[in-house]
Amino acid sequence: MKYSKKGLEKRKEERTCLPEFFQKHIEIAKGKYCEECGAKLKGNDSEIAHVLPKNYFKSVMCSDSNVLYLCGLYSDNNCHYNLDNFPQEKVREMKIFPKIQELYTQLKSEITEKLNYKLTERYDN
Repeated sequence: MKYSKKGLEKRKEERTCLPEFFQKHIEIAKGKYCEECGAKLKGNDSEIAHVLPKNYFKSVMCSDSNVLYLCGLYSDNNCHYNLDNFPQEKVREMKIFPKIQELYTQLKSEITEKLNYKLTERYDN
């Protein structure tokens, strides 16, 4: 995606919290297993999944409640990719879906973006 100079500066400013956020959660992930399939995590940024996508929900992109630890690029299952790319019906079948709903409920009050049905239908019952 191409950004104007002004757009690039805005994006950089919005994302200032991410390096520290990822560093913190990579350290946590090193001792964990994938919450979906149980694969041992290696401590890679591809294993840090946002419950609410950071491109839509900037207000909670660095919230510690907006994290799932899912296997990533260096795994056979790549559960993080599946979460981000599966259609809604398949995400609802994932083992972690109840946790996604719980985290969404916790995060709802922190979200400052205007919520619309298309963005939130994935998380509501």
